[in-house]
Amino acid sequence: MEPAKIKTVLIDGYLDEPSCLGVPPYISPHIRYTYGALIAASIREENLDYFTIDQLRRDWEESIKKLEGYDLVIIIAGTTVPGHYLGGKPISLKEIRELGSRLYYPQKVLGGPITLVKPEIENYDHICGEIAALDLYQLLTGKEVPSDKLAEKVGKWSIIGAELTRKHPNYPRLVCELETFRGCPRVKHCAFCSERLKKRIYHRSPGEVIAEVKSLAAAGNHFFRLGCQTDLLLYQAKYDPASGNYILNPAAIEELYQGIREADPDLKVLHLDNINPASIIRDEEKSRQILETIVKYNTPGDIAAFGLESADPVVLKKNNIETDPEITFRAVKILNEIGGKREDGLPKLLPGINLLHGLIGERKETMDYNFNYLKRIYDAGLMLRRINIRQVVSTGNYPVEKVDRDRFMAYKERVNQEINRPMLQRVFPVGTVIKDVLTETTKGKLTYGRQLGSYPILVGIPGQLALNQFMNVRVIDHGYRSITALPWPFKINKASIEQLAAIPGIGRKRANKIFLQQPKNLKKLGQILGPEFPLEKWQDWFNFDAN
Repeated sequence: MEPAKIKTVLIDGYLDEPSCLGVPPYISPHIRYTYGALIAASIREENLDYFTIDQLRRDWEESIKKLEGYDLVIIIAGTTVPGHYLGGKPISLKEIRELGSRLYYPQKVLGGPITLVKPEIENYDHICGEIAALDLYQLLTGKEVPSDKLAEKVGKWSIIGAELTRKHPNYPRLVCELETFRGCPRVKHCAFCSERLKKRIYHRSPGEVIAEVKSLAAAGNHFFRLGCQTDLLLYQAKYDPASGNYILNPAAIEELYQGIREADPDLKVLHLDNINPASIIRDEEKSRQILETIVKYNTPGDIAAFGLESADPVVLKKNNIETDPEITFRAVKILNEIGGKREDGLPKLLPGINLLHGLIGERKETMDYNFNYLKRIYDAGLMLRRINIRQVVSTGNYPVEKVDRDRFMAYKERVNQEINRPMLQRVFPVGTVIKDVLTETTKGKLTYGRQLGSYPILVGIPGQLALNQFMNVRVIDHGYRSITALPWPFKINKASIEQLAAIPGIGRKRANKIFLQQPKNLKKLGQILGPEFPLEKWQDWFNFDAN
């Protein structure tokens, strides 16, 4: 059948890799590349539909009936790291297998990172190579794309694929992941990481990424994350055979960031993801220059994820992890120094620490090593924006160590109590105003929201508020991995009882009185609260404007 006549559906099963996020509110570049490659291969746009897996789940049986009416069904999937998701849920192996076994007429194609780690899936007519867009383009056109032309092709597909964002149910409240380079440049890779399985490696030029941003902005997207790379500092770096290291390229990163800003004058978010702390310390002068560039052009609340993975020297050695606790500690200090300054109430760029359990060599002492290391960072007065503790997912033939569940849960609880909560209090002190929090879901009498960006803090707002709305909030309390905040400005006459009661010292009884009596000024409020309430401490929270 001619490509122009093929009725096609592209199913976004979401991606979550060490170097990429694609679960809403994020949209991965891989799904956009695939859409662009299909159009470039002469699939007609009017014959090309797009659904997220969450859209299909709303009526699973009816969705399967509708999918049967297509000629070609393409699923892009691949969750190679575990996560807890608020905006969506990645497609499961069970769902992939069910679609494969229950769809009869359509040609069925499976692509994405899942094909690197789960190649044994049956009932599909074609399992793509590691880059679904490339494989599908070559199949449909019969033309082979040379390796040295792949980045150029990806650039063209990314521009065409920008239009896909308009079909996403979260549009225009989407964080568009941007890929700067593919694969891990290290000669020897971390033993557990799925990045080592990728065979095709390429670097995209600043111009190619900037052109993609321009097309995404023209399509109405203004939230961006340079998330698709293992170490942003190595972007356009040159390998030096003599030393076995890479020579950093600050000029390329300056060109990239400045160009992105110019490509979208209405840009609202520019964040990043991965930076290797070892790269910072190996060439501190160039690294500082790059970090200063990032802080110059990024938006507040940015996070550089540091993949320490373990503070246990035995685990580090057995898994070929490049950094170590001392290197990472020095990198944390440098990033606090450069990125710790606040803009709009939030630090511009802070480190996050990733810790993995179940790695080869893990022993009883490993959890103590990790806890003591985090405590050292906290006691030094430094800030970490995110501490991510999880268990490793087996990729390839990696032999995951069994982790004692009770010890693991007790260790995480200790980290929560002694590190996470006080760290959040340091990063988001009471009174901090957080702008443009998007309300996403309600649970009980709380509404949960987040800023759009890189690993944003979860914000619980008392009351059942309208969803999918941006609002400013002010921090009132701290949990282990989330904060409680009130709408800002906080208007007494519009506040719910739950919101009033959330202010320490007011309580439910006083909140009821305030809600019923609707005080018009601070004096009347003070009479309701009584002389024992520290009104001077909280008076700047109260707005009596009736409008």
